[in-house]
Amino acid sequence: MSQITIQCRLVALESSRHQLWKLMAELNTPLINELLRQVSQHPEFETWRQKGKHPTGVVKELCEPLKIDPRFIGQPGRFYSSAIALVNYIYKSWFALMKRSQFQLEGKIRWLEMLKSDVELVENSGVSLDSLRTKAAEVLAEFAPLNTAETQSTNGKKAKKRKKAQNSDSDRNLSKNLFKTYCNAEDNLTRCAISYLLKNGCKINHKEEDAKKFAQRRRKLEIQVERLREQLETRIPKGRDLTDAKWLARISHKQ
Repeated sequence: MSQITIQCRLVALESSRHQLWKLMAELNTPLINELLRQVSQHPEFETWRQKGKHPTGVVKELCEPLKIDPRFIGQPGRFYSSAIALVNYIYKSWFALMKRSQFQLEGKIRWLEMLKSDVELVENSGVSLDSLRTKAAEVLAEFAPLNTAETQSTNGKKAKKRKKAQNSDSDRNLSKNLFKTYCNAEDNLTRCAISYLLKNGCKINHKEEDAKKFAQRRRKLEIQVERLREQLETRIPKGRDLTDAKWLARISHKQ
């Protein structure tokens, strides 16, 4: 979420600036913080998080009783409208981010379940590593792209860039097809062969697998899953404290 910061020079009377600061720091900002909190505690909050969006009208409904709350009463109408709009903007961006994070988490969990060492794949498939490679080659052959005539270009650099982009797209499409086939495959050997291909960049690796490097790779993926889970479980939009009251309270408590 990006925000634009506007710098301006205040030339109003000190009394006017004091009144504006009081409205912003002591009334409007706390109202925004309260709306952020109430939205996060709404019974439908988890449903909104799964959908990746929330009904914007709910913020207005939550704000209505707060207009007569002694903590937030006495603000101009446009201040209440501004608070509602800002909270809707914050949560619109946040829910979209959480939906993307949820999608990433599901994908990484699925990949973590598939990512196994050569030793594990041989054990699960019930065949030798050479036989597993042979099966992987058969699966790979099924997705071999059809030979097409390449467009010739007089510009060598452009031709190389075009070929590199085509290869990249081809690799992504192959990975997607292999993932789909894995989900639909019924025999264990095919699933193990696909797992073997995916962890080796959709290629046959004839070298002996480095157990230490594989363990590091798997641990790295586990950490990514853990961090995404923590982000989805604990991260919610937090308001601002223009008076530094919370910060001062923490300092006093430490002392």
